[in-house]
Amino acid sequence: MMRSIGLVTSARSDWGIQRPVAAALQARPDVELHIIATGMHLRPEFGNTVDAIVADGFDVAQRVDSLQPGDSPGAVAASMGEGVRRFAALFAAWRPDILTVLGDRFDMFPAAVAATPFLIPIAHLHGGEATLAAFDDQLRHALTKLAHIHLVATEAYARRVRQMGEQAERVHVVGAPGLDDVVNFEPLADELLAAQFGFEPASVNLLIAYHPETLAPQQTAERVAALLDAVGRVDARCVIVRPNADTRHQAINDAIDAFCRDRRDAHAPTSLPRRTFLSLMRRASAMVGNSSAGIIEAPSFRTPVVNVGARQGGRVRAANVIDVGVDAASIGAGITRALSAEFRHGLGGMQNPYGDGHSGPRIAEILATTPLGPDVMLKPFVDLDPGRERQRTG
Repeated sequence: MMRSIGLVTSARSDWGIQRPVAAALQARPDVELHIIATGMHLRPEFGNTVDAIVADGFDVAQRVDSLQPGDSPGAVAASMGEGVRRFAALFAAWRPDILTVLGDRFDMFPAAVAATPFLIPIAHLHGGEATLAAFDDQLRHALTKLAHIHLVATEAYARRVRQMGEQAERVHVVGAPGLDDVVNFEPLADELLAAQFGFEPASVNLLIAYHPETLAPQQTAERVAALLDAVGRVDARCVIVRPNADTRHQAINDAIDAFCRDRRDAHAPTSLPRRTFLSLMRRASAMVGNSSAGIIEAPSFRTPVVNVGARQGGRVRAANVIDVGVDAASIGAGITRALSAEFRHGLGGMQNPYGDGHSGPRIAEILATTPLGPDVMLKPFVDLDPGRERQRTG
């Protein structure tokens, strides 16, 4: 019997991670893939990136338009509420055998909340990780507790999921599916990167990706100003990735626009296709900011990363990552170190801790074959040390 799998994607960034999973599922004769687009995908101010899914050769079965205007805490909360309402309406009309969600996004979370009373088994990708300076961290762990199948990137993250009381047999270490693209992609030609973005092989090229630390939204403008101040002191060609639809993201966009007006060698497109983004990362002298891509994908290219602030604190990192504070002096010192020949030389032979780039087929096999009997919905809490717990409470 063919199994229907609903795959939720809310932004170009997570679609780039999930596309290898979608491709592996689409290739299986025993699976009917239903892609559900929501969040930033459906908004023109973020590039209408649902079109990128179609351009990649996939049908978008459902569109759940829930993102509300604005970037205030109230707007984010309203988007989450509207998302629950609209996903509930979808599941009342159509019910997949499994729903897959990824990570920690506020526009991904409503899908899992709405699926719960419909008794839809949930598979969660990239659980057990940590983003300490963002409330995304709480959403990720909440998704873990809502989920029935856990598809994690490393053994360290598997331990965290088990620590949250999840059954070991439901936790699968599969690697990071975003690396499948890194292993298999054909980079854009240097000439094209030079013509579009000014990334010349002989120049210093910086790829910048900074998102709000949503536990301190009032400091967003100050912190992005410090980052761009440090970057502005470097004689470099810059490509800046626009932020996600997080609280106070507009402050970052305003600062980016002002920076690009003053520098002809800086580019900040509305949205970057995945292949373009990876090509820029591969050719960058360094990556600067607080994006998870610097932690997960960049090690595969041995690209130095200046990781700013605490947003990615708690994640497993490779030797290419230089952690710095949020002030301009610390960021500038990190950039100087990242651009040094000594630092780059030390990255020779480095392995990416997030896997081998063959996660998509592994994940598809688990999603297609995991038994879905009545017991799948039962989630007994597994104590790490039941004997000690009984002794403490007895």
